[in-house]
Amino acid sequence: MGARSIPAQLLLDHIQSCQITHVLTVPDTHQKTLLALLAARDQPRLLTVCTEDEAVGINLGLYAGGQRPMLLIQNNGLYACLNAIKALSLDAQVPLLMLIGEFGRDVSLPSRENKLRAVRLLTPTLDTWGIPHYQLEGPDDAGCLVEAYQRAEAQCGPVAVIVGAPTT
Repeated sequence: MGARSIPAQLLLDHIQSCQITHVLTVPDTHQKTLLALLAARDQPRLLTVCTEDEAVGINLGLYAGGQRPMLLIQNNGLYACLNAIKALSLDAQVPLLMLIGEFGRDVSLPSRENKLRAVRLLTPTLDTWGIPHYQLEGPDDAGCLVEAYQRAEAQCGPVAVIVGAPTT
């Protein structure tokens, strides 16, 4: 079974229901419609950064300052910032919600059957690091974003929501 596109407005509604104050991003073309919606609004504040490592560090600073941040990145970016996640979320026990687009995924196939390693190895990588994750395979799954944010807060650590198909 494959993934279906999710309306960006639906994801934004769930982000707002979590009272997210900042969305930190290294732009993800997989979620470009959600990024466009966020860019057109004042709240939550969209901050575009240079690297995912930087986003994880800013997440910690915003959280320490009483804000409610989250990350919007792609699968390749997760791999690039695992050391920062280890130090600044797992070890420091800082909540970190990550909305991760599966860039390069063949949406007609389950992630585990995709040819690209960046897609196929995403959930096994998260499992290896003990990072809870949710699969957002279509609009009916969008509520998992709220559950994931609450889990990140309760466990004081990272939680991932994997966006299987490009947003619309």
